[in-house]
Order: sequence, then C-alpha cells, then structure tokens
Amino acid sequence: MIEVINRRRVMAIGAVATLAVAGFSLKAEAGTEDQAKAMVAKAIALYDEKGDAAFKVFGEGKASGFLEGDVYIVVQSRGPEGKVLAHAANAKLDGVMLDTIADPSGKKFGTLMSAEATEAGGWFDYEWPDPSTGKLGDKKSWAVLHKDLVFIAGFYVH
Repeated sequence: MIEVINRRRVMAIGAVATLAVAGFSLKAEAGTEDQAKAMVAKAIALYDEKGDAAFKVFGEGKASGFLEGDVYIVVQSRGPEGKVLAHAANAKLDGVMLDTIADPSGKKFGTLMSAEATEAGGWFDYEWPDPSTGKLGDKKSWAVLHKDLVFIAGFYVH
C-alpha cells in the first residue's frame, strides 16, 4: 500500500514538474525588445539586398526566419494610400489599406506607425490577435522608416 502511494506521489510530482517546464517553455517563446529590433534590422538588410523581392521571402514566415515565436515582420507603405506590403504571420493582410485596420479600441495603429515612424525607430503599443493562440493580446512593436517604407516587428506582452 505504501509503495502504491509513493508511486502516485512520484507520478504527481512528475506531472507538476512537466507542467512547470511546459509553462516555462511557453514564456521563453515570448519575444523581447531586442528580438523585435533584430528582426527589423534583418528585414531591412534583406530588402536592401533584394528590393521588393524581399516581400515574397517575408511572406514565407517561419520558413524564411521572419516569423520566430511571436515576433514577425510586417512591411507597410506610407501616406494616405498606405497599405500592408508583407505580413509574415498573415498573408491575407497583404494589400490591405492601413486606414481599414484598427484594434478593438479603434486605434488605427498601422496609420499611426506609417505617419510617426522614423529612421531612428520607435515603439508603438496596441492590441492585436496573437497568431500562435488566436487570442487578442497587448502588442508592443518596433517600427523603423526605411526608404519610405515602414518595417515593423513586435511581440506580445504577457
């Protein structure tokens, strides 16, 4: 009887340890400011090398290295006709006009980033569905103006 109780206790401890490790792994996949900045720099370098052909590479997402965990690249044009040119996590957004995209509070963050991004870069906060969970989450994105395009990568704040 004692042996059965000890086995159950060991199994329960093992299950808790497994869940703890799984939880730690999920947290480890959350992006960071440094990863977002590095993703934007990598995308700009590829764009400088390949021009508009880079958009197709960005669209390959995970296979191209432009979708890592919850960090992914988005490129958009500027101005009143601004639109999404490449979206590594959701190609259905390619070609969508920025003024038609808003978070649940009504914030038109794409238009905002288009208007306010600088060559030095800056941070923008908004809500957006997390492609890994499908749930709405708080997102923090790094946006850099480069050759009249805005390169964006962000992560979900957990």
